[in-house]
Amino acid sequence: MNNKFENYEKFLNVIDDDLRKIFQYQSEYIECKRGCSLCCRQGDYPLSSIEFDYLMSGFNLLDEDIKNLIRQNIEALRNCDKTSYICPFLINNCCSVYNYRPFVCRAFGVLTEDSKGNPSFPFCTTKGLNFSKIYDEEKKHLSSDLVKKNNFKIFPKIFRLSNNVLMNLPLAKELNIEFGEAKKLVDFLIQD
Repeated sequence: MNNKFENYEKFLNVIDDDLRKIFQYQSEYIECKRGCSLCCRQGDYPLSSIEFDYLMSGFNLLDEDIKNLIRQNIEALRNCDKTSYICPFLINNCCSVYNYRPFVCRAFGVLTEDSKGNPSFPFCTTKGLNFSKIYDEEKKHLSSDLVKKNNFKIFPKIFRLSNNVLMNLPLAKELNIEFGEAKKLVDFLIQD
C-alpha cells in the first residue's frame, strides 16, 4: 500500500474499527440497514479536503455508467437548496463510494453530543428509526423512562464524534495527517 492515502487509510482502519464497536454497543437502538439511505437524502455533508480527495479516488474507480449518473446528480446540485440536499453519490439507494465515504457518513446514526454536551439524535430518530423508541418527542430529549419501559439491555451512551474531535485525535497527529480545509460536499463539487 504505497499511495497518497497510505496514512489516511491506516487512520480509517482504526476509526472504522472503533465505529463498529460503537454501532455494536448501540445496536439495540440502531435501525440502519443497507438500502435505507434516509441519511443520504437530507444533509450538507461536511468533510475535509483529504476526505474529499479520498472520496473522489473512489469515484475514479467506478464504472463509467455510474460516474455519468453521479455527474448528472452533481450538475443538478447547481440548482438546488445547498443547505440540505441528496448526496450525488447515492445511486439506487446505495452509496456508490461506500468504502471511500467521509467520516460524517461513517458515524451517522449513533447518539452523539452537540457543542454544549447535550445528546444529539440523528434526524432519522423523528422518522421512527434510530433511537426513536427512547426519544421523548415533547421534550426533544432522551427519556430514561422509555429506556426502562422498552426493556433495553443497556442505557445508551453519548459519543463525541464530531469532525473536529476526529481531526484532533492523537492518532491523526501521529500519522501526520493533513486534513486541509473543511467545507460542505457541494462546495467541493461545485466551484463557480
